[in-house]
Amino acid sequence: MDAAVRHRLIGLLEQLLSEPSPTGRDVSVAAAGPAADLADPAALRIYPESRIVLLGLVEIALTRREFDLLYFLASHPRQVFTRAQLLDRVWGHHRSGPRGVDVHVRRLRGKLGDDLPVVRTIHGVGYRLDGSVPVVVLRSPENDTHVQRSGEYVPTM
Repeated sequence: MDAAVRHRLIGLLEQLLSEPSPTGRDVSVAAAGPAADLADPAALRIYPESRIVLLGLVEIALTRREFDLLYFLASHPRQVFTRAQLLDRVWGHHRSGPRGVDVHVRRLRGKLGDDLPVVRTIHGVGYRLDGSVPVVVLRSPENDTHVQRSGEYVPTM
């Protein structure tokens, strides 16, 4: 991303975040990082009620299982989970093989960008949410006044 565009986006995000919400709805940060991380264009925001994931201003399309996996890891920051634990807690069963977890993690990483370390592999153990990327869980996307979808700038109000 061009440095000027990145600087402009950060400025717009800071402006939006400094204004009070027109809906009066509370934003709760349930995962890692302070609310100020929302101004970071690399910040990953998860809206569990509407099942929306935003990377900066761009919505990331995830499958049901990818979303569930990301949300579960974000809800348990800094905890390491084995493949068996993820199968039990995210999949709800052990019918899928443990390598199915690897496939979903690989696809999730690909959609979020291979250069963005969101899910970290702990060799010989399993996976955890990486602490180097600000990930926040929010109540409602209504607090975001603009969201970019498929390369278009679309107001969400």
